[in-house]
Amino acid sequence: MKYFYFFFLININICFSQILPPSVGVHHKLSSSDSDESFVIDFDNDDDCTSNCSSSFYGEVPWTTNLSTYSVSMWVKSGDTDPSEWRAFFNTHTPNSGGFQFDSDGNYRYRMLSTEGNATFGNNSLKTTWDHVAVVADGSVTRLYFNGSLANTGNWVESDWNGIEIGRNRNSDRPGNYYLDEVRVWDVALSQANIQSWMHKPLSNSHPNYGDLQVYFQMNSSSISGNTLSDASGNNNNATLYNSSGINTSSSNVPVVDLISSYQTDVEGIWTSTGTSDSEASDGLSMSVGSALAEANFVVFGNNNDDTGTTSSSLSGISKRSKREWNFDEKGTVTADIKIDISDATGHSGSVSAASNYKLLFKTCEFCNFLELETGDSASGDVITFSNVTIKDGIFCIASADSNL
Repeated sequence: MKYFYFFFLININICFSQILPPSVGVHHKLSSSDSDESFVIDFDNDDDCTSNCSSSFYGEVPWTTNLSTYSVSMWVKSGDTDPSEWRAFFNTHTPNSGGFQFDSDGNYRYRMLSTEGNATFGNNSLKTTWDHVAVVADGSVTRLYFNGSLANTGNWVESDWNGIEIGRNRNSDRPGNYYLDEVRVWDVALSQANIQSWMHKPLSNSHPNYGDLQVYFQMNSSSISGNTLSDASGNNNNATLYNSSGINTSSSNVPVVDLISSYQTDVEGIWTSTGTSDSEASDGLSMSVGSALAEANFVVFGNNNDDTGTTSSSLSGISKRSKREWNFDEKGTVTADIKIDISDATGHSGSVSAASNYKLLFKTCEFCNFLELETGDSASGDVITFSNVTIKDGIFCIASADSNL
């Protein structure tokens, strides 16, 4: 997992083995082999400032260009339940005679505000939980995505980029109270499927548009040197951090995980903002919980991209199992219903047996042996539900006592 945050500041994790300036905290992105950490530093601006906010904490990138095709995405969490209008956390122009910013509209909504047009990320989108926002401009249309879903569309494009700022608005005032993580800027229009596939994992050169990445702020310990926040895109578009004093420690959790490399297909998550709805499915597997998760609890999962059906099993009473396997990385404590669509998971097109004929298998590592974990509780069409499963870090698959898999 990973956590870093610009507390409207901006929050950044801290690595104790590294000497960092007093304005910086370090957050460690977790992989499956890392221990859980959720230690961050808050950069607390003056939330009451409305003009001449020269002492507010922010980062600035001197990146001036004209782009009509681009994508911008990040994880954001508001530190206030009802911030006033224009409290911003990302902008592309100072002063506000051009460009755009991401801010609050004063009505519990995140907004993209620009000289060409305005749009929100949906009703009640601004919350004190972690959410993913993305904007994609294709030269004629601007699309806003909230947690991977299309939230709004505008028949306009703002192409004026006079630098990038994080932590305040285009007019150098109205600092907000936000945490940010995984800030990414591209000079290409990403697809919705691409945004969904990568929102829960750190970027790597396996991304199909990695060469189009212009700015990437990971917000981890290695990103900070003095008052510089390093750009991980390789383009040296670093941010200079200003007024980085007044630090408070805080803990937080972003549902971004570096899963086992061979299990990073169709990565999905279940966290506070998914509520009690079913998660998005990772090639046949989805999850749901009976009540919304606390922020400290979440699961990110992906699969091994094996769609070749089933294989035999040496476990007693089990005929075969799916070749498709899912890697789970769990933070905190999560008990959930796991739902597996057999036709999506294995390609099986025949009849489905009684739910009790199906087993959920689990192993603790990629090359370990599977053990039986749960028995199916109910079946609906091709979907088998395993109820109230205590989620563990490791690898899961579905198995059957007969040939119907």
